[in-house]
Amino acid sequence: MQTPNTLYIDIEKIRNLLYDDAGFIKEFTDAASDSFSQFAERYEKYLLERNETEFRKAGHKIKPVALMIGVNEVVEEYEHAKKLLHNNEPDRKLRKSAEKIRNITEHVISELQDLQE
Repeated sequence: MQTPNTLYIDIEKIRNLLYDDAGFIKEFTDAASDSFSQFAERYEKYLLERNETEFRKAGHKIKPVALMIGVNEVVEEYEHAKKLLHNNEPDRKLRKSAEKIRNITEHVISELQDLQE
């Protein structure tokens, strides 16, 4: 688990991937921020509805982005939540997972926006 002063994203990896070009970085971070925001909403909605099909679609869409920028915690929690659904765990465990993803994605979005500065 990250502390408030640690980073989720691998900043150097992103800078190298985008040739440290401010325009590319802004475009990428804006798109990634939107993706993480949408993911968090869909994650919570479909997890709490126990809609495995849509939940998996949301996860498969964010996994490549999360792995590319080094946010393994998102992938790990997503995989954990799939097990929660499969095992028909109580709603409180699903809510806890949704809250964890919301917290991670809010932090990631903040880091992505900071990268533009």
